[in-house]
Amino acid sequence: MFKILVYEKDLQSHIKNLFPSFDIDIAYNADDILDLTYEKRYDLYIVNYNCYPTMDELKKSGDKTITIFIDDYYDIFHIKKSFLIGDDYIIKPIYFEELQIRVNYHYKKLFNHAKNIISYKEFYYHINSKQLFLKNQKVKLSPNEVKLVELFLFYLGKPLSKDIIYDKLQTDSYGTLRVYISKLKKIGFDILYDRTTTSYTLNNR
Repeated sequence: MFKILVYEKDLQSHIKNLFPSFDIDIAYNADDILDLTYEKRYDLYIVNYNCYPTMDELKKSGDKTITIFIDDYYDIFHIKKSFLIGDDYIIKPIYFEELQIRVNYHYKKLFNHAKNIISYKEFYYHINSKQLFLKNQKVKLSPNEVKLVELFLFYLGKPLSKDIIYDKLQTDSYGTLRVYISKLKKIGFDILYDRTTTSYTLNNR
């Protein structure tokens, strides 16, 4: 589910009605933002510009979450600064229909439509573009590693024999396969090997 963290007093009583299908948390101060982002991963932040120092701190720590800044008045300096670390900028008064359009745009851009997405833990695999994302950051993979990711995700929780994998990768090199498996395990794929059946399974627990 698309997860949003909101820090904006003018949205506190409206945001969940505007986006009933999204998972939304509300922060009431900067400490709330830090606490919530420590405990949970979000897909989008909607925050007032006065929280810029906190968002800057998160971005410097490696947080790539899409960010929409809301400003209380027009300020070109604020706009320039916002786009240094953020992705969108809205000036008050907030028009709810405009906000819905912007949020839905970022949702579609991030997920390339939910039907084309396979999720696993904190990973998202885009079927059409054949790209793997960890949280909101693209994971660099070789063409054969992409094929292997797709195969494991399509057979999530089910054993895959070496023959099926070799056929997909168009190789019969066990050494090469081990290198690919090792790479996927390092980035967070829980891949189990059964010596009895010589098969691999992507654990879905």
